[in-house]
Amino acid sequence: MIYAVKHNKVDRNQFKLNEDSLTSSVFERLMYLPKEMFQHILEKALYDNIPGLDLASIESVEYWPNWSAEETSNSNHVQPDVFIRTPKSDVIIETKRYDIKQQDPNQWRNQIIAYHTEYREDQRELIYIALGGLNNNKTEPVHHDYYTTKIYKCKWQRILDVVKEVLYRLESSYDLTNNHTAIHNILSDIILVFGMYGYSTAEWFEKFVKPLKISQSGINLLSQEWKN
Repeated sequence: MIYAVKHNKVDRNQFKLNEDSLTSSVFERLMYLPKEMFQHILEKALYDNIPGLDLASIESVEYWPNWSAEETSNSNHVQPDVFIRTPKSDVIIETKRYDIKQQDPNQWRNQIIAYHTEYREDQRELIYIALGGLNNNKTEPVHHDYYTTKIYKCKWQRILDVVKEVLYRLESSYDLTNNHTAIHNILSDIILVFGMYGYSTAEWFEKFVKPLKISQSGINLLSQEWKN
């Protein structure tokens, strides 16, 4: 789809205004990456560290699940954008099209209530990430009954910046294997997606400086850093 948009086979103006297509275009490709690299990108992009975040052992990923609106202010259903399950915790990611002033604390609360209605018996920790549309960058709590959920913050631009950084580090190694080439292509596609949505994907100044050659041991070291 992104290449159809790139070559004007699909109406780019309609495509770039669609919040859901931005979410799916970015996250579907992030999920193609090694799980440790996905975690590295998200952790680096977040404004605050999330204790216990473990995306290296993802059990399932669901886009726009339909949850019961019981006890919420919604009339029909509750539908977060991305829902990730791991053995010890569940992650809700609520996305907005632009990076400022679109997130709604009432929506956060409704999704948290609906999550506990759906999964209260599982007794997993809930991690909630507000991506884009921020009114501020500070982690803030949402209280409901006997539990409190922290809302962690992130911007699309920060994800793009980390993806560009990882791609640059990968391109700085001259001993790319087939696996690294596949990762390179996925990262390049993510950057292409952001460009189609109006984000600046200009090359960093450092890319005009000839990088030092990195050996296979250096690539292994980078891989180890992504896991940490």
